[in-house]
Amino acid sequence: MAPEPLTKPDHLRPDAVQGDWIVRHAAGIAALVLGVVSFVIVAVAQEPLWSTPDWRISIPGFALTALASSASIARRERASPLWLLGLGLAGAALVLGWFLMLAVIVGVTALLILILHSVM
Repeated sequence: MAPEPLTKPDHLRPDAVQGDWIVRHAAGIAALVLGVVSFVIVAVAQEPLWSTPDWRISIPGFALTALASSASIARRERASPLWLLGLGLAGAALVLGWFLMLAVIVGVTALLILILHSVM
């Protein structure tokens, strides 16, 4: 059984048109942009950073990101990193205070592990 030849990805083929990738992954890009915008808006609008965000801001952002992610899946764009990152950021915006406190704890723990590893 002969091995199958490797083919180049779509964006590396010589006949690839500039901007064609963006058109084929439009819903995935939209989900990523919506997730980033939702996270930034919730982070800016939240007064005490460790409290629960206002649901009137965070829920619609998450819902729009989920709709764009569903559209990306329905269109079979194969852009899962895009919509997963967007949905993850919008989900983190739902629990921003918890997310930031956990990030601080994980960061300090990783720093302590690094310091103790280099000392011992």
